[in-house]
Amino acid sequence: MQPMWKSHIVKQTTGPDDPEFQATLQDALRQVSPDDVIAIADELAERRARLFSQLEVDSAALKFSPVEIFSAVAHTNANAQFLVKYFSQSDDRVFEDLLYGEASAPVRVATFVERLSDMDTRLALELATGLLHNISPNDNWLWTRWLWDPTTGTGALPLLAGSAHNLLAENIVNGYTRVGAVSSMSMKFGEGTGLFIPELISDERRAPFANSAFLACVYGIYLYGTTSWRLSREFNRLMPTLPNMARRLLGLKKAGA
Repeated sequence: MQPMWKSHIVKQTTGPDDPEFQATLQDALRQVSPDDVIAIADELAERRARLFSQLEVDSAALKFSPVEIFSAVAHTNANAQFLVKYFSQSDDRVFEDLLYGEASAPVRVATFVERLSDMDTRLALELATGLLHNISPNDNWLWTRWLWDPTTGTGALPLLAGSAHNLLAENIVNGYTRVGAVSSMSMKFGEGTGLFIPELISDERRAPFANSAFLACVYGIYLYGTTSWRLSREFNRLMPTLPNMARRLLGLKKAGA
């Protein structure tokens, strides 16, 4: 894997083994209501129907809305614009193999990342897993840098797992499998918060995106926690609300935009 550089403001003593953070995580989740998670899941489901459903059968659909699709899977506008430019002269076969290949999803993701060897590994992973997850959220999971960044040891998944042990891997195939396993485990944590109410998990459109919405909220809490200890109160007032921070991580527009 390519070297991946730190991209978050992180308090060095804060992480999955920090008892202060673990003790306050449950309390901090009270900043998020079940209605917030439902709203975000609904927005993800609507976006899937609008942008990604056609990609289930035809990768050419990517050419019709590349800016929107890349913005959905890359968490910054700069990354989305980079992807648009990068793939404007690329071979479409790379997407064919990723989306419709016969190999398992972890193998297809690893092959895709290896083919894009000149791209930041984190961004290539976000693109590959973002496409697969948005096309078929019940069968594929996200691997973003805010979920698990092995080069910094940060992300929502090690926070919920209590350590990074179950996420450590020697290659992308194994790494993606481990991210999926810990993501599934985090559902149990989400259920214990009271955020996964019947209106969320019993709706067949919302339910596949419930965990992504929840995990983005968890990482938003982490970001607020680390920045609030290092930045001024005035600066923190400029930051988006927690639900809108989660939307930003998931490539959604802020509420009311």
